[in-house]
Amino acid sequence: MVGEDGASFVFSGPPPAGWDFRLPEPGEPADGGEAHRTLQKLVQSWSGRCRVQYLSKSSVHIVLCGGDPSLSAESRVWALLGNVVTPNGRVVPVGQSGRGSGISELEHETAAGGFARMLECINRSEPLPAGTTPAVLAPAAAAVLVHEAIGHFAEAAPNGRVNLNHRLGFRIATEIFGLRDDSLAPGGAAHYVVDDDGVLTRGATELVREGRMLQLLHSRESAHAMGVEPTGNARAASIWDSPIPRMSNLLCEPGQATEDEMLERMGNGLYFHSFAYGYGFGFRLEAQVRLAEEVRSGRRTGRYYSGGLIDEDRVVLTRAAELGCEAVHNSNAMCGKEGQLLYDVGTRAPAIRMNALRTRP
Repeated sequence: MVGEDGASFVFSGPPPAGWDFRLPEPGEPADGGEAHRTLQKLVQSWSGRCRVQYLSKSSVHIVLCGGDPSLSAESRVWALLGNVVTPNGRVVPVGQSGRGSGISELEHETAAGGFARMLECINRSEPLPAGTTPAVLAPAAAAVLVHEAIGHFAEAAPNGRVNLNHRLGFRIATEIFGLRDDSLAPGGAAHYVVDDDGVLTRGATELVREGRMLQLLHSRESAHAMGVEPTGNARAASIWDSPIPRMSNLLCEPGQATEDEMLERMGNGLYFHSFAYGYGFGFRLEAQVRLAEEVRSGRRTGRYYSGGLIDEDRVVLTRAAELGCEAVHNSNAMCGKEGQLLYDVGTRAPAIRMNALRTRP
């Protein structure tokens, strides 16, 4: 609600009698028995020991105008968290999440077996060497880097406590990059027409054009502090949390090259299949390497590496040389900020060829 003084606030529980309407009850997140059976089939396809947790929650979002409900939307999100210890003792983090119950996604993973094959490769991998190397990032790994390097940099400061207008025009990536944020992007993990400040979304927000920051993502408070319009990106993990500027679906425009073409042009280096635990702090960012593969003379060799970290600057993507021709939604949509964990922060990215990427144990 927005009061006469312009202040906005959220509420939980029964409304005053004067509003004369009933808050709808959220639907059941998922059938527990079905989820248990689906999860059992999935983990039985993995080698090694695993401990995982399936989470699902459902909520109803209501916006009131003049005492009457004008918008009502149900939101369902899910997550699969935990780790697997391979027969050779490698600890592999598990992380998947998104919109809905997740049952169909888990069934698809069981049938496709992508994570099971990755576990087999990690089981026979070597420790990741430290140094600086040319690299090609698979779309899943690229999504983590784009999310951390650009997505969080594009979020305005919570409550507008710091004016970040100086970031506008800043070169955050090479000129091949164009990015936007869209809460209604088809296939995206996020899906909403009104944010947690009660602000209606107005379509996609263009964030980066030719590698330079064009706009920031705003809540009502941050927009007021910086003298601009809110972008519909106020998001809160629960009714007890204050909405802060967050991504919805971060979309990176694809390029022209196939992965085989990028590997050929790279020559020698590393192909990064998957990252985990992306984390940005100040002007630095890190990501754990789940699986990488040696490339020689433009060909993947089947020699695998795991463990270690990507240890980079926030402007790491100013060393990007080429983008793949197909952008893919990342299957892990979990994102934590300011102590608030969301399960539906989407990222869609193509493969990326990097002139250089720094790694350490």
